[in-house]
Amino acid sequence: MAPSPTEEVHIESPQERVDAGAEAEGWTMPDQAYETASDYVDDVCETLDLYEERDDPDAPPSSWLTRANPPEGDEKLALRAGVPVLCPRWEKTVLEVLDGKAEQLLLGGSYEVSSEVGARSVRPGTYRTTGGEEGLSDCYWERSTPDGQIIDNQFVSGDAKSIEVTIEASDGSFTTRDCGVWRQVK
Repeated sequence: MAPSPTEEVHIESPQERVDAGAEAEGWTMPDQAYETASDYVDDVCETLDLYEERDDPDAPPSSWLTRANPPEGDEKLALRAGVPVLCPRWEKTVLEVLDGKAEQLLLGGSYEVSSEVGARSVRPGTYRTTGGEEGLSDCYWERSTPDGQIIDNQFVSGDAKSIEVTIEASDGSFTTRDCGVWRQVK
């Protein structure tokens, strides 16, 4: 039955659809800064836009989501449901991150070897860093066992143009300092 001309018809906004789904499923956002699931998804979409504007090959939008702000629990569910509705242009990128298929970039620091993508984890595989025209200088990397024993390491000083390291699933951690950005070799 069609509404009469005097009846008010409410059409749900995309945010309301996302929030209704989140409420029905009982999702909560662990960060109190977000009152609703759509607030969280909107913030992620806006931040991905900002990273895209920077046009930095060493910090693509997906790198922010994997390194600085890896989604967990209900956040993952909110992104899976909300991104196609609120910012569909980021759907492919977000799904790659959530499914562990996004390019992983490693900067300085220590990373736990894991099949799960996280801010301080690294998937097993072969990684390469390049030094550009200046080469790599004062670069240190180390593979360690789960109990902290060094398996392999190298201090590179000079004009090396690139370094390749294979991180094994049995390794416990990978540490890098002053080596630039490591990218997984496909």
